[in-house]
Amino acid sequence: MSHPSATTAPCRVAVVDDDDAVRRALGRLLRVTGHQVRTYASAEEFLGAAPSEVDCLVLDVYLGGMNGYELHSLLTTVGQAPPTVFVTAHDDFEVGLSPRADGECLRKPFDDDRLLGAIARACTKVQ
Repeated sequence: MSHPSATTAPCRVAVVDDDDAVRRALGRLLRVTGHQVRTYASAEEFLGAAPSEVDCLVLDVYLGGMNGYELHSLLTTVGQAPPTVFVTAHDDFEVGLSPRADGECLRKPFDDDRLLGAIARACTKVQ
């Protein structure tokens, strides 16, 4: 398995996922591939931290409380939505997300290389 990010410039990635195991695994993967990463258990936690420098947002669609769509919509409204990679394990995924001009969409479980490729593409939009 090659990791595309290992050959691209690292970027600042925020991961918002309510599944603790997924959040930890994504954080480890992104750190190992050279990215700066911050993880959040909810949309509300992300908003409370108010991270100012995020090159890419990896955003679970179905979160407890505010969902990923709502968070992305709010960030877009205030002009602070970074390029986004949406992720979900739910079957109705394509109904709400495909296609999206504002971000790539991955269904869990996804291959590490697919995620890293999506993040690399997102990060090139801000560099």
